[in-house]
Amino acid sequence: MADTQPTTVRKIGTAVTAVLLGGTVVAGALVGQNTNANSLEPTAVKALQSAGITGVDVSFKGREAYLTGQGATDAQLQQAKQVVEGIYGVRWATVTGGPYPATPLETAPTQPPATPEETPTPATTPTPTPTPTPTSTATPKPSTPPTTPSTPAPSESPAPSATPSQPTSGLTADQVSQINNTVITFANGSYSLNAAAKKNLDAVIPLIAQSSVNITIDGYVSLPHPAGREVIDSKRRAQAVANYLIANGIDANRLNVVGDGPTNPVASNDTLQGQAANRRATLTVS
Repeated sequence: MADTQPTTVRKIGTAVTAVLLGGTVVAGALVGQNTNANSLEPTAVKALQSAGITGVDVSFKGREAYLTGQGATDAQLQQAKQVVEGIYGVRWATVTGGPYPATPLETAPTQPPATPEETPTPATTPTPTPTPTPTSTATPKPSTPPTTPSTPAPSESPAPSATPSQPTSGLTADQVSQINNTVITFANGSYSLNAAAKKNLDAVIPLIAQSSVNITIDGYVSLPHPAGREVIDSKRRAQAVANYLIANGIDANRLNVVGDGPTNPVASNDTLQGQAANRRATLTVS
């Protein structure tokens, strides 16, 4: 009996140790799950600053990082990607690239005009018809004037009324107005979205997703601002908004990013309140 008691004690001690180790693993997993965009984004910004990397913006969707840099080189973007991926809690980082120009949208309309220019070529065939026209003009021509006043021109005028309602876009006039009135503000020297900015965008992302409209994103800076950086930095703010929309499922080809510099101020730059209002990005349905 004296030998069985120490054996039982050793078995109980081994079981307790296994339970404690299992609890440690579970606790570690819970800590990892609590890592989210709100804690990772400031950590990533600080890490980039510590690495001496400038001109690169970072935003998060969950634990995935999205990098962009209007004034950064490819080498700087790749270095920034390595720095961010080395942060504890980051699943992966990707470089989303530069702005998405509207030129492909403008080239499509240029092709239809080519077809009407080819349609006049059959107009050469009516040339042999002038001979029957004198006989036909005597009787049908008087009948045509009355037809012109009777033409339902006013009935076609309601057709333009269908365009303001934008039935093909999938948005009502109020929803379009809600998107156009969305304003994202930035802190002084900041080119990242804060919690309030993301909340404003979350309110219109479902509207954009359910529609087929394109969105123009205009970025602005306040004055005074470092000379030569006005347009570049304003475009960085517009790109930060575009990155968040892309991360939430909006097709990048539907977004047009524009840097407007200090133009179109909504308030005077002589006060701090006015400067804060001018550091912004806006959305416009296009």
